[in-house]
Amino acid sequence: MRSLSLSRRAVLGGLAALSLPFPRAFAQEPDVVIVGAGAAGLAAARTLIDKGRSVVVIEARDRIGGRAWTDNATFGGIPFDHGCSWLHSSNRNPWTPIAKDGNYTLLNHDEAEETVFVGDRHANDDELADYGRAWNRLRGAVAAAGRAGKDVSAASVSPRDESWIWVAESWIGPMSMGKDLEDFSCQDWWNLAETEPNLMIREGFGALVARYGQDLPVRLSTPARRIAWGGDGVAVETDAGTIKARIGIVTVPLGVLAAESIAFDPPLPDWKRDAIAGLPMGLLAKAPLQLDGETFGLPENSWLSYKAASTEACFFLVRPFGFDLMIGFLGGSCAWDLTKQGDAAGVAFAQEKLRDMLGSGLDKHVVRGAFTGWGRDPWSLGAYASTRPGAYAARAAIRRPVEDRLFFAGEACAGTYAETCGGAMRSGVETANEVERRLG
Repeated sequence: MRSLSLSRRAVLGGLAALSLPFPRAFAQEPDVVIVGAGAAGLAAARTLIDKGRSVVVIEARDRIGGRAWTDNATFGGIPFDHGCSWLHSSNRNPWTPIAKDGNYTLLNHDEAEETVFVGDRHANDDELADYGRAWNRLRGAVAAAGRAGKDVSAASVSPRDESWIWVAESWIGPMSMGKDLEDFSCQDWWNLAETEPNLMIREGFGALVARYGQDLPVRLSTPARRIAWGGDGVAVETDAGTIKARIGIVTVPLGVLAAESIAFDPPLPDWKRDAIAGLPMGLLAKAPLQLDGETFGLPENSWLSYKAASTEACFFLVRPFGFDLMIGFLGGSCAWDLTKQGDAAGVAFAQEKLRDMLGSGLDKHVVRGAFTGWGRDPWSLGAYASTRPGAYAARAAIRRPVEDRLFFAGEACAGTYAETCGGAMRSGVETANEVERRLG
Protein backbone atom coordinates (compact mmCIF):
# COMPACT_ATOMS: atom_id res chain seq x y z
CA MET A 1 0.00 0.00 0.00
CA ARG A 2 1.06 3.60 -0.58
CA SER A 3 2.10 5.86 2.25
CA LEU A 4 -0.78 7.83 3.76
CA SER A 5 0.27 11.23 5.07
CA LEU A 6 -1.34 12.68 8.18
CA SER A 7 -1.23 16.13 7.03
CA ARG A 8 -2.78 17.00 3.89
CA ARG A 9 -2.90 19.02 6.18
CA ALA A 10 -7.88 49.06 26.48
CA VAL A 11 -7.33 52.76 26.13
CA LEU A 12 -3.60 53.66 26.00
CA GLY A 13 -3.69 56.05 28.93
CA GLY A 14 -5.56 53.60 31.11
CA LEU A 15 -3.11 50.83 30.33
CA ALA A 16 -0.10 53.02 31.03
CA ALA A 17 -1.34 53.49 34.59
CA LEU A 18 -1.06 49.74 35.11
CA SER A 19 2.56 49.51 33.96
CA LEU A 20 4.96 47.61 36.18
CA PRO A 21 8.73 47.25 35.73
CA PHE A 22 10.10 44.59 33.41
CA PRO A 23 13.59 43.11 33.84
CA ARG A 24 16.37 45.17 32.27
CA ALA A 25 16.95 42.50 29.62
CA PHE A 26 13.56 43.35 28.15
CA ALA A 27 12.92 46.70 26.49
CA GLN A 28 9.81 48.32 27.99
CA GLU A 29 9.02 50.25 24.82
CA PRO A 30 10.43 48.14 21.98
CA ASP A 31 9.83 48.70 18.31
CA VAL A 32 7.72 45.55 18.22
CA VAL A 33 5.90 43.46 20.81
CA ILE A 34 5.10 39.90 19.80
CA VAL A 35 2.35 37.95 21.52
CA GLY A 36 3.13 34.24 21.49
CA ALA A 37 6.42 32.31 21.39
CA GLY A 38 5.47 29.49 19.09
CA ALA A 39 7.18 28.96 15.75
CA ALA A 40 5.70 32.10 14.18
CA GLY A 41 6.49 34.38 17.11
CA LEU A 42 10.04 33.09 17.45
CA ALA A 43 10.70 33.42 13.72
CA ALA A 44 9.28 36.94 13.63
CA ALA A 45 11.42 37.92 16.63
CA ARG A 46 14.63 36.55 15.15
CA THR A 47 13.97 38.18 11.78
CA LEU A 48 13.36 41.60 13.32
CA ILE A 49 16.32 41.37 15.71
CA ASP A 50 18.56 40.47 12.79
CA LYS A 51 17.36 43.70 11.15
CA GLY A 52 18.36 45.70 14.22
CA ARG A 53 14.91 46.15 15.73
CA SER A 54 14.15 45.99 19.46
CA VAL A 55 11.67 43.25 20.24
CA VAL A 56 9.91 41.77 23.26
CA VAL A 57 8.06 38.46 23.03
CA ILE A 58 5.53 37.47 25.67
CA GLU A 59 4.37 33.89 26.12
CA ALA A 60 1.53 32.60 28.29
CA ARG A 61 3.09 29.19 28.85
CA ASP A 62 6.13 28.42 30.97
CA ARG A 63 8.01 27.29 27.87
CA ILE A 64 8.53 28.37 24.29
CA GLY A 65 7.48 26.42 21.21
CA GLY A 66 3.70 26.63 21.34
CA ARG A 67 2.19 23.56 19.73
CA ALA A 68 5.68 22.18 19.09
CA TRP A 69 6.55 20.45 22.36
CA THR A 70 8.82 17.47 22.91
CA ASP A 71 8.27 15.64 26.20
CA ASN A 72 11.18 13.50 27.42
CA ALA A 73 9.74 12.72 30.85
CA THR A 74 6.51 10.79 30.38
CA PHE A 75 8.09 7.75 28.75
CA GLY A 76 11.39 7.58 30.62
CA GLY A 77 13.59 9.53 28.23
CA ILE A 78 11.86 8.64 24.98
CA PRO A 79 11.22 11.89 23.08
CA PHE A 80 7.50 12.27 22.42
CA ASP A 81 6.08 15.15 20.42
CA HIS A 82 2.71 16.21 21.80
CA GLY A 83 2.17 18.40 18.75
CA CYS A 84 4.12 18.88 15.52
CA SER A 85 5.94 15.71 14.50
CA TRP A 86 6.82 15.83 10.80
CA LEU A 87 8.86 18.15 8.64
CA HIS A 88 6.15 18.38 5.99
CA SER A 89 7.15 19.55 2.50
CA SER A 90 10.68 19.09 3.79
CA ASN A 91 12.39 20.15 0.56
CA ARG A 92 10.89 23.64 1.04
CA ASN A 93 10.38 23.68 4.80
CA PRO A 94 12.49 26.37 6.56
CA TRP A 95 13.00 24.05 9.53
CA THR A 96 14.81 21.44 7.42
CA PRO A 97 18.15 23.26 7.03
CA ILE A 98 18.01 24.22 10.71
CA ALA A 99 17.54 20.56 11.65
CA LYS A 100 20.37 19.46 9.37
CA ASP A 101 22.72 22.14 10.65
CA GLY A 102 21.90 21.01 14.19
CA ASN A 103 22.68 17.37 13.33
CA TYR A 104 19.20 16.16 14.14
CA THR A 105 18.39 12.60 13.07
CA LEU A 106 15.94 12.70 10.15
CA LEU A 107 13.99 9.87 8.55
CA ASN A 108 12.02 10.00 5.30
CA HIS A 109 8.55 8.70 6.11
CA ASP A 110 6.86 8.88 2.71
CA GLU A 111 7.10 5.20 1.92
CA ALA A 112 6.08 3.92 5.34
CA GLU A 113 4.40 0.53 5.20
CA GLU A 114 0.77 0.32 6.29
CA THR A 115 -0.57 -2.81 7.95
CA VAL A 116 -4.34 -3.04 7.61
CA PHE A 117 -6.65 -5.18 9.74
CA VAL A 118 -10.22 -6.34 9.35
CA GLY A 119 -11.23 -7.24 12.87
CA ASP A 120 -8.40 -9.31 14.32
CA ARG A 121 -6.93 -10.48 11.01
CA HIS A 122 -4.93 -8.92 8.23
CA ALA A 123 -6.90 -7.56 5.28
CA ASN A 124 -6.72 -9.73 2.18
CA ASP A 125 -5.83 -8.53 -1.31
CA ASP A 126 -9.44 -7.93 -2.37
CA GLU A 127 -10.10 -5.90 0.76
CA LEU A 128 -6.96 -3.86 0.23
CA ALA A 129 -8.12 -3.18 -3.32
CA ASP A 130 -11.48 -1.98 -2.01
CA TYR A 131 -9.66 0.24 0.48
CA GLY A 132 -7.50 1.70 -2.27
CA ARG A 133 -10.52 2.39 -4.46
CA ALA A 134 -12.36 4.18 -1.63
CA TRP A 135 -9.27 6.28 -0.91
CA ASN A 136 -8.79 7.23 -4.56
CA ARG A 137 -12.46 8.04 -5.13
CA LEU A 138 -12.69 10.20 -2.02
CA ARG A 139 -9.44 12.03 -2.63
CA GLY A 140 -10.38 12.56 -6.27
CA ALA A 141 -13.82 13.91 -5.41
CA VAL A 142 -12.55 16.36 -2.79
CA ALA A 143 -9.74 17.47 -5.09
CA ALA A 144 -12.08 18.00 -8.05
CA ALA A 145 -14.43 20.12 -5.98
CA GLY A 146 -11.60 22.17 -4.50
CA ARG A 147 -9.89 22.65 -7.86
CA ALA A 148 -13.19 23.93 -9.27
CA GLY A 149 -13.40 26.50 -6.47
CA LYS A 150 -16.34 24.84 -4.76
CA ASP A 151 -16.39 26.09 -1.18
CA VAL A 152 -18.46 23.13 0.03
CA SER A 153 -17.98 20.50 2.70
CA ALA A 154 -15.89 17.47 1.88
CA ALA A 155 -18.75 15.32 3.16
CA SER A 156 -20.99 16.62 0.38
CA VAL A 157 -18.83 14.95 -2.28
CA SER A 158 -17.81 11.79 -0.41
CA PRO A 159 -18.65 8.49 -2.16
CA ARG A 160 -20.26 6.91 0.88
CA ASP A 161 -21.38 3.87 -1.07
CA GLU A 162 -17.84 2.52 -0.66
CA SER A 163 -17.45 -0.17 2.00
CA TRP A 164 -14.07 1.24 3.11
CA ILE A 165 -15.09 4.89 2.99
CA TRP A 166 -14.80 5.45 6.75
CA VAL A 167 -11.11 4.55 6.68
CA ALA A 168 -10.49 6.94 3.81
CA GLU A 169 -12.56 9.65 5.48
CA SER A 170 -10.67 9.14 8.75
CA TRP A 171 -7.34 9.76 7.05
CA ILE A 172 -8.43 12.77 4.99
CA GLY A 173 -10.62 14.37 7.67
CA PRO A 174 -9.96 13.74 11.38
CA MET A 175 -6.35 12.60 11.03
CA SER A 176 -5.30 15.23 8.51
CA MET A 177 -7.55 18.27 8.93
CA GLY A 178 -8.50 17.50 12.54
CA LYS A 179 -12.15 17.68 11.52
CA ASP A 180 -14.97 15.51 10.27
CA LEU A 181 -15.64 15.96 6.57
CA GLU A 182 -18.79 17.98 7.29
CA ASP A 183 -16.68 20.68 8.93
CA PHE A 184 -14.07 21.77 6.37
CA SER A 185 -14.08 23.20 2.88
CA CYS A 186 -12.96 21.30 -0.21
CA GLN A 187 -11.45 24.55 -1.48
CA ASP A 188 -9.34 24.94 1.65
CA TRP A 189 -8.19 21.34 1.48
CA TRP A 190 -7.27 21.66 -2.18
CA ASN A 191 -5.23 24.82 -1.69
CA LEU A 192 -3.03 23.35 1.04
CA ALA A 193 0.38 22.24 -0.17
CA GLU A 194 1.20 18.59 -0.70
CA THR A 195 3.10 17.48 2.38
CA GLU A 196 5.67 15.28 0.68
CA PRO A 197 8.53 14.81 1.33
CA ASN A 198 7.83 14.11 5.01
CA LEU A 199 10.67 13.72 7.48
CA MET A 200 10.46 12.56 11.09
CA ILE A 201 12.86 13.92 13.73
CA ARG A 202 14.21 11.42 16.23
CA GLU A 203 15.03 14.04 18.86
CA GLY A 204 11.62 15.69 18.45
CA PHE A 205 10.27 18.65 16.50
CA GLY A 206 9.55 20.51 19.73
CA ALA A 207 13.19 20.13 20.76
CA LEU A 208 14.24 21.67 17.45
CA VAL A 209 11.95 24.68 17.89
CA ALA A 210 12.99 25.16 21.53
CA ARG A 211 16.66 25.19 20.57
CA TYR A 212 16.00 27.71 17.79
CA GLY A 213 14.37 30.15 20.21
CA GLN A 214 16.46 29.63 23.31
CA ASP A 215 18.39 32.93 23.05
CA LEU A 216 15.47 35.18 22.11
CA PRO A 217 13.98 37.80 24.49
CA VAL A 218 10.90 35.88 25.63
CA ARG A 219 9.04 36.63 28.83
CA LEU A 220 7.43 33.35 29.91
CA SER A 221 4.26 32.85 31.97
CA THR A 222 3.07 36.23 30.74
CA PRO A 223 -0.27 36.01 28.95
CA ALA A 224 -1.58 39.04 27.12
CA ARG A 225 -4.80 40.22 28.77
CA ARG A 226 -5.65 43.25 26.63
CA ILE A 227 -4.24 44.82 23.48
CA ALA A 228 -4.94 48.51 22.87
CA TRP A 229 -4.33 49.58 19.30
CA GLY A 230 -6.42 52.72 18.93
CA GLY A 231 -3.57 55.23 19.38
CA ASP A 232 -0.30 55.75 17.56
CA GLY A 233 1.03 52.34 18.47
CA VAL A 234 -0.02 49.36 20.56
CA ALA A 235 -0.04 48.63 24.29
CA VAL A 236 -0.17 45.05 25.52
CA GLU A 237 -1.43 44.62 29.06
CA THR A 238 -0.13 41.66 31.09
CA ASP A 239 -0.28 40.72 34.76
CA ALA A 240 3.31 42.01 35.07
CA GLY A 241 2.64 45.38 33.46
CA THR A 242 2.11 46.95 30.07
CA ILE A 243 4.42 46.91 27.08
CA LYS A 244 4.12 49.76 24.59
CA ALA A 245 5.45 49.37 21.07
CA ARG A 246 5.12 50.93 17.65
CA ILE A 247 3.71 47.70 16.23
CA GLY A 248 2.29 44.48 17.63
CA ILE A 249 2.33 41.00 16.12
CA VAL A 250 -0.26 38.54 17.42
CA THR A 251 0.72 34.91 16.87
CA VAL A 252 -1.55 33.05 19.28
CA PRO A 253 -3.67 30.16 17.93
CA LEU A 254 -7.02 31.17 16.49
CA GLY A 255 -8.75 29.15 19.21
CA VAL A 256 -7.52 31.71 21.72
CA LEU A 257 -8.79 34.61 19.62
CA ALA A 258 -12.14 32.90 19.02
CA ALA A 259 -12.57 32.40 22.78
CA GLU A 260 -11.86 36.13 23.28
CA SER A 261 -9.19 35.26 25.82
CA ILE A 262 -7.44 38.48 24.80
CA ALA A 263 -9.47 41.70 24.85
CA PHE A 264 -8.88 44.19 22.04
CA ASP A 265 -9.50 47.93 22.49
CA PRO A 266 -11.07 49.02 20.29
CA PRO A 267 -12.63 45.69 19.29
CA LEU A 268 -11.22 44.09 16.18
CA PRO A 269 -13.06 45.18 13.03
CA ASP A 270 -15.92 43.02 11.80
CA TRP A 271 -13.94 41.65 8.85
CA LYS A 272 -11.22 40.34 11.15
CA ARG A 273 -13.70 38.80 13.58
CA ASP A 274 -15.49 37.17 10.65
CA ALA A 275 -12.18 35.69 9.52
CA ILE A 276 -11.54 34.23 12.97
CA ALA A 277 -15.04 32.73 13.02
CA GLY A 278 -14.50 31.28 9.54
CA LEU A 279 -11.39 29.39 10.65
CA PRO A 280 -12.43 27.26 13.63
CA MET A 281 -9.84 25.03 15.22
CA GLY A 282 -9.72 21.35 14.46
CA LEU A 283 -8.33 18.78 16.84
CA LEU A 284 -5.82 16.02 16.19
CA ALA A 285 -5.02 14.10 19.37
CA LYS A 286 -2.39 11.49 20.10
CA ALA A 287 -2.72 8.57 22.48
CA PRO A 288 0.75 7.02 22.84
CA LEU A 289 0.99 3.61 24.47
CA GLN A 290 4.37 2.48 25.77
CA LEU A 291 5.01 -1.25 25.42
CA ASP A 292 7.49 -3.46 27.22
CA GLY A 293 9.44 -4.38 24.11
CA GLU A 294 6.84 -6.57 22.42
CA THR A 295 6.64 -5.72 18.71
CA PHE A 296 3.80 -8.00 17.57
CA GLY A 297 5.80 -8.51 14.40
CA LEU A 298 5.03 -5.00 13.17
CA PRO A 299 7.81 -3.02 11.47
CA GLU A 300 9.02 0.14 13.11
CA ASN A 301 8.01 3.49 11.57
CA SER A 302 5.00 1.86 9.93
CA TRP A 303 1.28 2.61 10.10
CA LEU A 304 -1.36 0.34 11.58
CA SER A 305 -5.00 0.84 10.58
CA TYR A 306 -8.20 -1.15 10.33
CA LYS A 307 -11.56 -1.24 8.57
CA ALA A 308 -13.54 1.25 10.65
CA ALA A 309 -17.31 1.57 10.87
CA SER A 310 -17.17 5.36 11.34
CA THR A 311 -14.63 8.14 11.63
CA GLU A 312 -14.44 7.47 15.39
CA ALA A 313 -11.23 5.66 14.60
CA CYS A 314 -7.71 5.48 15.98
CA PHE A 315 -4.81 4.56 13.71
CA PHE A 316 -1.28 4.00 14.95
CA LEU A 317 2.29 5.01 14.22
CA VAL A 318 4.30 1.92 15.11
CA ARG A 319 7.53 2.19 17.10
CA PRO A 320 8.97 5.39 15.59
CA PHE A 321 12.76 5.16 15.43
CA GLY A 322 12.47 1.83 17.26
CA PHE A 323 11.12 3.39 20.45
CA ASP A 324 8.65 1.20 22.35
CA LEU A 325 5.67 3.39 21.50
CA MET A 326 2.49 2.74 19.60
CA ILE A 327 1.15 6.24 18.98
CA GLY A 328 -2.57 6.37 18.36
CA PHE A 329 -3.91 9.22 16.23
CA LEU A 330 -7.53 10.35 16.36
CA GLY A 331 -9.20 13.57 15.35
CA GLY A 332 -12.31 15.59 14.76
CA SER A 333 -15.41 15.08 16.88
CA CYS A 334 -14.01 11.84 18.30
CA ALA A 335 -10.96 13.67 19.65
CA TRP A 336 -13.07 16.50 21.08
CA ASP A 337 -15.40 14.04 22.83
CA LEU A 338 -12.53 12.09 24.39
CA THR A 339 -10.81 15.30 25.44
CA LYS A 340 -13.93 16.27 27.38
CA GLN A 341 -14.01 12.84 29.03
CA GLY A 342 -10.38 13.10 30.16
CA ASP A 343 -7.00 11.52 29.50
CA ALA A 344 -7.94 8.12 30.90
CA ALA A 345 -10.79 7.85 28.41
CA GLY A 346 -8.48 8.71 25.53
CA VAL A 347 -5.91 6.11 26.58
CA ALA A 348 -8.61 3.46 27.07
CA PHE A 349 -10.06 4.19 23.62
CA ALA A 350 -6.70 3.77 21.92
CA GLN A 351 -5.89 0.61 23.85
CA GLU A 352 -9.28 -0.86 22.96
CA LYS A 353 -8.74 -0.24 19.26
CA LEU A 354 -5.27 -1.75 19.40
CA ARG A 355 -6.56 -4.73 21.38
CA ASP A 356 -9.26 -5.34 18.77
CA MET A 357 -6.49 -5.92 16.23
CA LEU A 358 -3.73 -7.55 18.25
CA GLY A 359 -5.78 -9.52 20.79
CA SER A 360 -6.29 -9.49 24.54
CA GLY A 361 -2.65 -10.40 25.05
CA LEU A 362 -1.83 -6.77 24.32
CA ASP A 363 -2.76 -5.55 27.78
CA LYS A 364 0.05 -7.27 29.65
CA HIS A 365 2.57 -5.52 27.41
CA VAL A 366 1.27 -1.97 27.94
CA VAL A 367 3.49 -0.12 30.43
CA ARG A 368 1.75 3.25 30.39
CA GLY A 369 -0.26 5.56 28.18
CA ALA A 370 -0.92 9.24 27.69
CA PHE A 371 -3.29 11.54 25.82
CA THR A 372 -2.51 14.95 24.36
CA GLY A 373 -4.65 17.82 25.59
CA TRP A 374 -4.57 20.57 22.98
CA GLY A 375 -8.36 20.78 22.97
CA ARG A 376 -8.49 21.87 26.62
CA ASP A 377 -5.20 23.78 26.69
CA PRO A 378 -6.34 27.39 27.28
CA TRP A 379 -3.44 28.69 25.19
CA SER A 380 -4.40 26.74 22.08
CA LEU A 381 -7.96 25.35 22.34
CA GLY A 382 -7.37 23.03 19.41
CA ALA A 383 -4.65 21.78 17.12
CA TYR A 384 -4.84 23.91 13.95
CA ALA A 385 -7.38 25.87 11.95
CA SER A 386 -9.15 25.26 8.65
CA THR A 387 -12.00 27.06 6.96
CA ARG A 388 -15.56 26.00 7.50
CA PRO A 389 -17.55 25.32 4.31
CA GLY A 390 -18.48 28.60 2.66
CA ALA A 391 -15.79 30.61 4.47
CA TYR A 392 -12.70 30.08 2.33
CA ALA A 393 -12.20 33.87 2.00
CA ALA A 394 -11.21 33.82 5.68
CA ARG A 395 -7.79 32.45 4.72
CA ALA A 396 -6.79 35.71 3.05
CA ALA A 397 -8.52 37.96 5.56
CA ILE A 398 -6.87 36.40 8.60
CA ARG A 399 -3.46 37.47 7.30
CA ARG A 400 -4.34 41.15 6.79
CA PRO A 401 -3.03 43.62 9.39
CA VAL A 402 -5.31 46.00 11.24
CA GLU A 403 -4.45 49.67 10.62
CA ASP A 404 -0.84 48.71 9.81
CA ARG A 405 0.04 48.47 13.48
CA LEU A 406 -1.56 45.20 14.55
CA PHE A 407 -0.26 42.25 12.55
CA PHE A 408 -1.16 38.58 12.70
CA ALA A 409 0.99 35.51 12.06
CA GLY A 410 0.89 31.77 12.67
CA GLU A 411 0.01 28.52 10.99
CA ALA A 412 -3.50 29.72 10.12
CA CYS A 413 -1.96 32.72 8.33
CA ALA A 414 0.43 30.61 6.25
CA GLY A 415 -1.71 30.23 3.14
CA THR A 416 -0.84 27.06 1.27
CA TYR A 417 1.44 25.96 4.13
CA ALA A 418 -1.25 26.32 6.80
CA GLU A 419 -1.62 23.67 9.50
CA THR A 420 2.14 23.08 9.65
CA CYS A 421 5.03 24.28 11.79
CA GLY A 422 6.92 25.14 8.62
CA GLY A 423 4.02 27.32 7.58
CA ALA A 424 4.02 29.03 10.96
CA MET A 425 7.69 29.87 10.58
CA ARG A 426 7.16 31.18 7.05
CA SER A 427 4.30 33.33 8.29
CA GLY A 428 6.43 34.74 11.11
CA VAL A 429 9.27 35.67 8.76
CA GLU A 430 6.96 37.17 6.14
CA THR A 431 5.08 39.19 8.74
CA ALA A 432 8.33 40.44 10.27
CA ASN A 433 9.46 41.62 6.84
CA GLU A 434 6.14 43.45 6.40
CA VAL A 435 6.58 45.07 9.80
CA GLU A 436 10.12 46.14 8.94
CA ARG A 437 8.85 47.88 5.80
CA ARG A 438 6.15 49.59 7.85
CA LEU A 439 8.67 50.79 10.45
CA GLY A 440 10.77 52.31 7.67
